Amino acid sequence: MSELNLDQLQAAKDATANEQSDLVEYMRVILNAETFLVPVASVLSVIRPQLLTPVPMAPDHLLGVTNARGQIFCIIDPGKTLHLPHKLQTETSMSRLLLLRHARVHLGIWVEEVLDLLRILPSDIEEAKEKTHVQGVLQTKYGALPVLRVEALFE
Repeated sequence: MSELNLDQLQAAKDATANEQSDLVEYMRVILNAETFLVPVASVLSVIRPQLLTPVPMAPDHLLGVTNARGQIFCIIDPGKTLHLPHKLQTETSMSRLLLLRHARVHLGIWVEEVLDLLRILPSDIEEAKEKTHVQGVLQTKYGALPVLRVEALFE
């Protein structure tokens, strides 16, 4: 019978804990009929769509404003802002608003569906060659998924 080495066991446990702490959470969402990963750290809240108040003479990407969490949020169509090829789909029971974190701007985006959460190592994301609305691509069991560069929505 081999002897149990507690030091090796603790080292393996510590290595696993360190690897787990390096994982970052991403939401897999559908934006304008395309699947994206959105960093959870960039999202303040996920809420069901609410009544949007139209803003006269606003740009066409601004769907309206809504009161959420005691703040007025501008809700935009991310497809128009990011120049995605598909139009925003009609509201369903799966539609959500992602309220985004920003120091000065209260902004939300309309998503057709929040599918699930993925915990991944940032080093697994292949960096994008061009600075667009995508910060990189992650190979997953769902195929290659673009990681949304949330800052692009504020530009």
